[in-house]
Amino acid sequence: MKQKSRLLHVARMAIGLWGATALAPANAQTFFPKDVDQSQCSLGTSEFETWITLPMFGLTSPVYDETSGMPYIFPVNGPDFANTTANHCDFYKWGAQMFLWMTSTIDDIGKQPAKPQYPATLPFVFNTEFFYRLSNDQTKLLAQGENVQSDNLAISLRTAKNDEDESIGQAGGNGVLLTQPPAETGKQSSLTYYGIHTNRQYDYFLSLYKNLLSGKTKGTPLASQFPTTAAETCAILKYAEQNNYVEKGLIPTFIEKKLCPKNGNDTAVTATAAPAATAPGSSIIPQIEPAVDFLSLAVEVKTSWVETASLPTGSKNKYIRQNLQIPIYDRTNPNHWTVKDSATREMALVGMHVVGTVKGHPEMIWATIEHENNAPNGLYYYMNDKKQVVAVSDPQTKTGWTYSNGDIVDTVTEYAKGCDDSTMPAGCVAKSDIVSADGNDPIAPSNVTRLNPWGIKQVPTTTTTDAVSQTTQIISLNRDVKRHLKAQSPTDPRQYYFLSGAVWTSDGSIPEKSTAKAITGSPMLANTSMETFEQSSGCFGCHNTFKSPNGLKISHIFEGISPDLPTVSGK
Repeated sequence: MKQKSRLLHVARMAIGLWGATALAPANAQTFFPKDVDQSQCSLGTSEFETWITLPMFGLTSPVYDETSGMPYIFPVNGPDFANTTANHCDFYKWGAQMFLWMTSTIDDIGKQPAKPQYPATLPFVFNTEFFYRLSNDQTKLLAQGENVQSDNLAISLRTAKNDEDESIGQAGGNGVLLTQPPAETGKQSSLTYYGIHTNRQYDYFLSLYKNLLSGKTKGTPLASQFPTTAAETCAILKYAEQNNYVEKGLIPTFIEKKLCPKNGNDTAVTATAAPAATAPGSSIIPQIEPAVDFLSLAVEVKTSWVETASLPTGSKNKYIRQNLQIPIYDRTNPNHWTVKDSATREMALVGMHVVGTVKGHPEMIWATIEHENNAPNGLYYYMNDKKQVVAVSDPQTKTGWTYSNGDIVDTVTEYAKGCDDSTMPAGCVAKSDIVSADGNDPIAPSNVTRLNPWGIKQVPTTTTTDAVSQTTQIISLNRDVKRHLKAQSPTDPRQYYFLSGAVWTSDGSIPEKSTAKAITGSPMLANTSMETFEQSSGCFGCHNTFKSPNGLKISHIFEGISPDLPTVSGK
């Protein structure tokens, strides 16, 4: 990547992690028991160091964002994932590490700033050239990063389709989610908005797969599943290079030859020694793009956002934030809201789905992350450090939740619907409208509870069960990740997010239906900001092949996207 100053005004999606107890305010926060048994899933200091260094390319010390001081977390080495020996904890760690990678920034240098700052313009990995974003009509992939044309920067979180792209509708239906009424005078509830991004490896594969299938590119068609091996990854990177989808240069060439020695290269370079060290004060991460693409494999991300202005005063630095363009609604009619304008607003990340492949798992690992103040958990059971099973129910406090009034509920009631659906709800006029869910009660926030904490059906028990074990592992991992983030950068906002769970298949099979026996981990996983009203079926309830032999149907967006990607010269 050429060394140029970064454009920090990119408006795009972002991410955050890790429930904190001591660092959160006295009001709402997801509770992580301090006495949780850590023998089944822990993240020690030496292992965390492998997340923040990349010795194979000379990065033996952490690098930090030049503005915020946040450490850069590298993606999991997907092609080298120990799929035959991995336990559940390894898959949960994948979700945590990949989230932290995507919410790292690419303006990283070798030291932390004296006075960290957290503007809403930080260049997070998922809103830079490492990822593409979908066009509003869901047919094209748009470039991100420096030198991107202004029309691509003006992302619009529009009222759109109920499961994809930038929208206000939720997965599985057209329910619309609002935040709880702020306690402070002058603030109002925010709508929740959604967006989707895919990484370059996903998109290079998509382009190669479709062009081979159509005959535009000569060669044998690829298998109908996402890439999981080093050989597949190297072939995809070579295709991207040949088609001018990625920049060339001495360092990228060296890295590609080291990772993919069978890939020919036009640039003569000896791959026996690392290139010269990066100059102090220059951005390091953009120089090693091929390594990041290689390690990450195929990744798809869905994010959820609320207006920062709706949050309690003084809390915004505990959120990952971006300036995004959103529709502004006329709320005069309590049963029927209409779009009156659009505006760029500072938005706070409240949730993220992180979905991606590793060696042996073309079905993808499906992990979800939430902000600790989103909503309380219902009753769950974990094992403490005395090997006793303990019952816990949030909230530890009833105030300050983004989506809950503090009362635990068994069912989340829907009070608003979006009109952009194949069958418009009663009262709709335009597809961008929002109407009362039942036509009588006014549009209002829902009182939200996480009905299946940690994505697991919680059954009353006093003995160790698989549900207790999985719950215990996820809680333990979250506590460790939060601890390491705080040690690296005490004000890192990612410490206020947490891994809610992850789901995959035990044998790497791609589910043909939601009840496939191989589904494991957090089978009832739901994000309270995304599947608020559909918390009973889990990720594979919607994302399966429905008995099709085409494993790519696991992704709802793959089929409709054009294989024509932006070239480097088009950036």
